[in-house]
Amino acid sequence: MNSVTVRTLLMHGMLAGLGAGGLAFVFAFLVGEGPVDAAIAFEEANSHEHGGEEPVSLTRQSTARLATGMLVFGVAIGGIAALAFCFALGRIGRFGAGATAALTALAGFLLVYLVPILKYPANPQPSVARTPSVSARSCLC
Repeated sequence: MNSVTVRTLLMHGMLAGLGAGGLAFVFAFLVGEGPVDAAIAFEEANSHEHGGEEPVSLTRQSTARLATGMLVFGVAIGGIAALAFCFALGRIGRFGAGATAALTALAGFLLVYLVPILKYPANPQPSVARTPSVSARSCLC
């Protein structure tokens, strides 16, 4: 595969990752910020420490930093997926471009998500929203 094709596929993969990162940011902001704000309010209400001012405001963390993290991660994963596709095209049998892309995506899903979650399942400790009488600091982690 020549370098122009690889560069084009890399740019398309990074643009697709940018779009996916944008969608992930919108989802995380709309769905995830409510429970996080509730947990922070719970911790502040039950905290006996009264430290100084926070170095970074929570509003800035939940907007600019969340967006930056999601977009950079999306672009990186999109670029990695495009390069993996470029490497796999023509090397894993007589599959066309669509089948190679599907197999590459399946391999990425298996390696990045499914195997780790089967090996290391989620921690079953109660969450703040479900048991308001238990502070996260009092849990034996």
